[in-house]
Order: sequence, then C-alpha cells, then structure tokens
Amino acid sequence: MIVAVLKSLENYVRKHRLVRPGERVGVAVSGGADSVALLRALVELAPSLGIVLVVIHLNHNLRGPDSEADKQFVRELASQLDLDSAIETEDVAALTAILHLSIEAAGRRARYAFFQRAATAHRLDCIATAHTRDDQAETVLLRLLRGAGTSGLAGIHRTMDLSEIAAESASAETLSGDEAAQFPPPRLIRPLLSTSRQQIEKYLLSLGQPFSQDESNFSPQFLRNRVRAEVLPTLERDYNPRLRAALSETAEVAAAENAFLDELASTIIGANSEQGIQISLLQSQPLALQRRILRRLCQPHALALDFAHLEKLRDFALAGRVDRLKMPRGFIAEVIREKLCPPRLVLRSPEQASTTGAPYSIELSIPGRVSIGELSGLRNVCIRAALLDGDSAKRGATRANLLAASQVERTLLIRNLLPGDRIQTRCSSGERKINRLLQELFIPAALRRSWPVVLSGSQIVWVPGLDVAESVAWSPGDGDAIMLDMDRPEVEDAEPGRVRAPDIIY
Repeated sequence: MIVAVLKSLENYVRKHRLVRPGERVGVAVSGGADSVALLRALVELAPSLGIVLVVIHLNHNLRGPDSEADKQFVRELASQLDLDSAIETEDVAALTAILHLSIEAAGRRARYAFFQRAATAHRLDCIATAHTRDDQAETVLLRLLRGAGTSGLAGIHRTMDLSEIAAESASAETLSGDEAAQFPPPRLIRPLLSTSRQQIEKYLLSLGQPFSQDESNFSPQFLRNRVRAEVLPTLERDYNPRLRAALSETAEVAAAENAFLDELASTIIGANSEQGIQISLLQSQPLALQRRILRRLCQPHALALDFAHLEKLRDFALAGRVDRLKMPRGFIAEVIREKLCPPRLVLRSPEQASTTGAPYSIELSIPGRVSIGELSGLRNVCIRAALLDGDSAKRGATRANLLAASQVERTLLIRNLLPGDRIQTRCSSGERKINRLLQELFIPAALRRSWPVVLSGSQIVWVPGLDVAESVAWSPGDGDAIMLDMDRPEVEDAEPGRVRAPDIIY
C-alpha cells in the first residue's frame, strides 16, 4: 500500500505539473489523517521531485485543549521529519462574531489569510492541502443540492492562485510592489484529489503513523458531515456503488469545460474588466458565454450571483437601455453611453455608486421626465421634455430651451459633464467649453463635475442653465418643438451675493 500510494501521488503531481524542481512547498497540516498522510508522502517524494518542504499549521482555537494538542502534535511531527514549520493561532470564534460569518466560513477565511502570510514569510511557491477524492465527491454533491452550473460542478480546483483567495481576508498580508515583481503569487495545490480516504487510512496504518482525530468532523451540526455520514453512503448502497468516483470524474470534466469558458470570456472582456463590456458584444454571444461574461465582470468584486440575480442582470443588459439596476450587497449595474462610444455595461461598487460625481447616463424619452437627483448629486432634480406644436412654441416666452423636433432623435441621452465637452449655444459666435460657461454662472466646482448635459446621438444639444445648441435650435417655421427644462435643485454653497445657478435654469 505504501508504494501504491506514493506512486499514485507522484504520477498525479507530475501529470498535472503541480510542482517544479527547486520550488519551496508549504504543506498545510491540521494533524488529521489526510494532511499527515500528505506530509509523509511528500517527504518521501521530495528528493525525486526536487522540492523543499515547510510544515504550516493554523490553530483555530475552537476545541480548547484538543486544539492545543493538535498544534503540539504538528510541531513535534515537523521536528521529527527535520522540517521547518510556521505555526500560528487564530481566534476563529471571535472572527465569526466580528465578520458575521459561519464557523466554517470564518475558519476558511482565517486559513487562507494565514497561508498568504506563511507564503510571504517563508518564500513559498505553493501550499499543498490534503483534499482527497472523497472531499471532491462531497463538494460536488453539496453544490448539486444547492444548485450549480459548470463552475460549481468543477468542485475543488486542482490548483489556483492563492493571492486571489486570500484577497477577501482583511488580515491577509501582501508583498510590496518590488517584492511582488520578484516573487510571483503563490499557488494553492491539491495533490491528493485522485486518492481516496480509504487509501489514506491504509497508508498511515502501513507506516504505523499516528494522527489526530477532530471530533467536529463527526458532528451532525455541519451539513458536510451529514452528507459524508448519511447521504453518500445511502446513495452508494441504493443507486451507484461508484458514486464517489463518478462525482470526481464529473468534477474533472466540468473543470476543463469551465476553464475553456473562462478563457473565452476573458478574451471577450479584455484585460480591463472595470471598463465593462459593450452591449452589442454581449448580445452577439451564445447564452452560455453571456452568463459567463457577466459572472467574470462580478468576479473582481467578489460578487457571487445566484441564478435569479444573474438572469435579471442578463435581461437588463441585453435590453440595452441606458439605466441602472440594483444588485446584491449594494452594487449597481449600469448601462451607459458616453460621447462617441456605443452603450456598455459596467458594475459599480457601493462606494462608486454613492460617490457624487461618479459617471452616469440615462435616457429621456420625448415626451418624458427623468429624475437625476441620485445620479448627479443635485437633490430633487428632474429633467423634462415636452413636445409642442409650432403654434404653441411661438406663444412661448423664450426660445432658449426649444429644440427643433425634426433635428433631434426621439430619445435623448442625459449624462454627466466630461472634460473637454463643448457647445455652441443659440446666437453665440462659436463653440466654448461647457465647464467654463458653467463657471461663469457661478455653479460650484463640486456640482460642475456631475452637471447634466443632454445629447442627441453624440451631439450635445442642451446644458441646463445655457441656451440650446445653435444647430438644433427651434425657429418659427420649423414645425414641432421640444421644450426642455430642469426643476430647481437646492444649491447651498453658491457664493454670497452671487446669482444662484438654479435661478437661471429654465
């Protein structure tokens, strides 16, 4: 059994290139059977693989004296094997209360943060954990019970970038810019994914190697334990004796397809996902890629969407209408259309969504009315467009806010002012920068950054406080007119003695 396990492990490591000669590998050892077996096996294989091992252990401090005993056991085992070790203690129960997480989630976050610290301190290229084929089967079954797509059915990844996982932990320490360039991000590897728990136990028995027993692994309090003790054995007995192997094979197939879809989605999105994706590009993709692209846009924000939220986002994006959609955790999905650019979908964090001056865009139908207060930072503000016949337009007191209906589109776009925006207003001698014109109206700089401008296609046709653009201004004989106006916002920081900007807004 010793030779069989070692041979199987070595073949798996070499086949999937989990380690390279000369690398420093941290072995995460809890003291339990799986992790102790992984450590003992890697010690035997280290010379032929050309790797250096470091034992790492995090005491979760959840089981009192038993946790301390596990820590001491791992420390002594590392010493017996003549290996360096990195051992820490974390109060996971306190972390659970602070972060409002379950014990399992808090423990996982604490472990990944510790792995990152250990990798930095000991210059580790990767960290090996002892997830087995049984763990893989349990994970796939759990995700099936909860509902999962290809990415969920991929189960436990064979290898992944540790820094991406640890980034969610506020306590994770990272390298400085210079160090990061010299030391690539460490990897997390799972060398035992093709090895069963039964093989592990026989291997340790053959070695005469003791290990710790965590009683919490048998507690029905945790769903995974109930799946392990009740659901899997029942399904194996009554339906498929090879269920664990079948589930692991399913994960293998799903992982390859998942990687392929991820690569396609990344190519379509490009390097800068913060810029979002063009609506037309998203619309042209097959359904599977549409969903994958949207998930990839959410990934940098660690925003996981269930199926219902994902479909709501997809429907919103495919509609292509300039608008906003509220997402879980305070995120905002927004379809925007900037000057000379096609509409695109962007995702804004709660901080970005609530920041005054953040980019925004919204469509205004004719006739119609839209509120821009939350978008622009101008309280209780809306912009209206009314359609007038020629006679009604003639009877108006002013033509300063009248557009010739025949010269503009029937749906206008309202967005925030951008640097360099210019307009030639009615009866003026030429184009001028809008920011300068607003400054001359004593509109505060804080408001100018998010001041609304109205466009027809890519042309700015009106800015509240200014006359309409000369090229689309209504004149008698032009037929129908479009009258634009903006409700008066509350501007409290205009300079004393100056004319308040809202007083000259139509």
